[in-house]
Amino acid sequence: MRRSIAAWKTAVTLTALAALAAGCAPSPASPADPGAGEVTISTKTPPGLRAKQTMDMLNSDWPIGPIGVATLAAPDKVEQVVTTMESLWWDRPFHLDSVDIRAGAATLHLTTSYGARQDIRLRTDDNGMVDLFKPTTEAPPIHSWHDVDAVLSRTGARYSYQASRIEGGECKRVAGTNTGQSLPLASIFKLYVLLAVANEVKAGAVSWDDQLTITGRAKVVGSSGLEELPDGAHVSVRRAAEKMIATSDNMATDLLIDHVGTRAVERALVAAGHHDPASMTPFPTMYELFSVGWGKPDLREQWQHGSPQERAKLLQQANSRPYEPDPIRAHVPASAYGAEWYGSAEDICRVHVALQAGAVGKAAPVKEIMSAVRGIDLPRADWPYIGAKAGGLPGDLTFSWYALDRGGQPWVVSFQLNWPRDHGKSVGSWMLQVAKQAFGLLPVRS
Repeated sequence: MRRSIAAWKTAVTLTALAALAAGCAPSPASPADPGAGEVTISTKTPPGLRAKQTMDMLNSDWPIGPIGVATLAAPDKVEQVVTTMESLWWDRPFHLDSVDIRAGAATLHLTTSYGARQDIRLRTDDNGMVDLFKPTTEAPPIHSWHDVDAVLSRTGARYSYQASRIEGGECKRVAGTNTGQSLPLASIFKLYVLLAVANEVKAGAVSWDDQLTITGRAKVVGSSGLEELPDGAHVSVRRAAEKMIATSDNMATDLLIDHVGTRAVERALVAAGHHDPASMTPFPTMYELFSVGWGKPDLREQWQHGSPQERAKLLQQANSRPYEPDPIRAHVPASAYGAEWYGSAEDICRVHVALQAGAVGKAAPVKEIMSAVRGIDLPRADWPYIGAKAGGLPGDLTFSWYALDRGGQPWVVSFQLNWPRDHGKSVGSWMLQVAKQAFGLLPVRS
């Protein structure tokens, strides 16, 4: 399951930005001031001292780094602990619910900024340094759709979710909240690119065997393996489509958009019933939107206040110059300025249905492309087919599935969360536990 999360986090961590130094980021809300009811950690023992040090580091506005961690962890564990703590740090502030301190070990019981219950188990060696640092995140119990809302409302995100039964090619909602609200799609937007490719294949304008040329310019938005190919190498449309969906490959996405043309993607928005195709016209490539949202110069304010014509000009300008990522804004959400791809839960359901309904004849490979990575751990006997697409950008996290139950009934389930700040990797795996339990709430016939 970790592999699928990491793959989806190609969008989730902006592969193009992940190569940057972390840089500065706005501080999240500060933890509550010490006062009545605050848990005190005794520092009279090495485990207690390291537990207190861990809390102070995780809730600090100073980024985690090897110098600081070297004062906490055993020398041969510094690198591992740095990696783990760096990811956790983005989920601050952490509220300390309780702490267990024993001989040579301590366990911190925490609540993250997005409302998850999380434990961090520490073990100290003979020198009093941490030689085991293991966080675990508890799946919130979900017994009803009300529980789903309660959990999502505690995340601090603007959110939307929807579960729909597909009947006669229509999405019949069985549960959901804010289903008509337009929120960031992150890499779910790639479903419209796949639909455009499929439609062009059926029209005879494109073949799955057409060869796309890899260039140095195409590589700058990041890839999940294709970047290892030399400039001038070729990849087929079919292979690029598989990479775009299965590992959310950014370079493959832009190669496909360039091949079919943005007009084809804009037609796919209309064909799939997007509620406002004009809001994504002209359709931005990843290169263009990354340049506006996370590149130099900073164009976010111009984008936010620009007319459709002015935004189109910004995209043209971005496309005409080298993309230079800005490390200072690498973890700063651009969706607050409207620099994202947008759609509602209802849109997501409709594009999934359009892809599956159109996966016939020359477009039949779409079904296999969509199901290469299921993205959720559900029994195959109960869910024999699952097509999935998720994604994330700083502050934005999305999941969606088109699934057939064992009786052949199709369902579409989606989640969108949008924060004014970035988070670490654990929120993605935590949300998958919410989604898995949501599937258990569907009124599937036994």
